[in-house]
Amino acid sequence: MVSPVYKAWTKAIESDGGPPRYGADWISATRGWFKVFPERIECGDILIEVGEVQDAVLYRARQWLIPFDILDVSTERGHWQFGFNPWANVAAYLPFPFRKERVRMRYSAFSIAVRVIVLTYLIFIIVRQLSGW
Repeated sequence: MVSPVYKAWTKAIESDGGPPRYGADWISATRGWFKVFPERIECGDILIEVGEVQDAVLYRARQWLIPFDILDVSTERGHWQFGFNPWANVAAYLPFPFRKERVRMRYSAFSIAVRVIVLTYLIFIIVRQLSGW
């Protein structure tokens, strides 16, 4: 069995293409080791051969002050995004060509709704505490 040339913990989703964004898909994302081999990449049950890759983009984004990377890989079979922690250095080991781009994360409707609900609840709790309800 061939050992990977690099591996890093990641979250992976099958996406609809385009730049990454916040959304419900990341809540139920596949979590596991992203493994790089000379001829393929693997993450859980996702296996992508180097020859299958039609396009790949390594996005650099920030959440608050913390930078992170998202690798976006397109093949004829599908489209996947892999999210990496700031200390992961996947770019140095990828066996296929890719572009690097900076991106500002967009919010999905789900993500906005969750934030509004949480904020409303926090305001309710603060008002209740201050008014002595």
